[in-house]
Amino acid sequence: MEIKQCDFCRAPFQTLGSKICGDCHTKIDEDFIKIREYLYDHDRANVEEVAEATGVSRKSIMYLLKEERLLVGEDDGAGSILKCEICKKPINTGRMCVACKKEVFSAMQESIGATAPPRRIKKEPEEDSGVGVAKLQLK
Repeated sequence: MEIKQCDFCRAPFQTLGSKICGDCHTKIDEDFIKIREYLYDHDRANVEEVAEATGVSRKSIMYLLKEERLLVGEDDGAGSILKCEICKKPINTGRMCVACKKEVFSAMQESIGATAPPRRIKKEPEEDSGVGVAKLQLK
């Protein structure tokens, strides 16, 4: 096991590879469920409205956006919230735009000498499992 600093709370914790500690993981999952339930009835809410109505911190909302568990509607000015960490183009979820992801993936494949991209199996989400992606709209 390795000791790392939690990406969310900055506390040290033992891990086999996770970026966040168990306590933060549990809290973020609970925050996601609160946000998802709120967005069922308020699908055009912005970050501040969601934070105020659910009691979830803006930090948690931004973490969920960057981890691709929430997304900002493309037609609602996504770029005002998130930008690609490489080229600074507006994005609606995650840390990189599609073009930069492809470029990074290609560079990684090239560096290991692989010629074909790995096949990706799409897993169907379980019914009401508490995880997934919720859409956060901006006004």
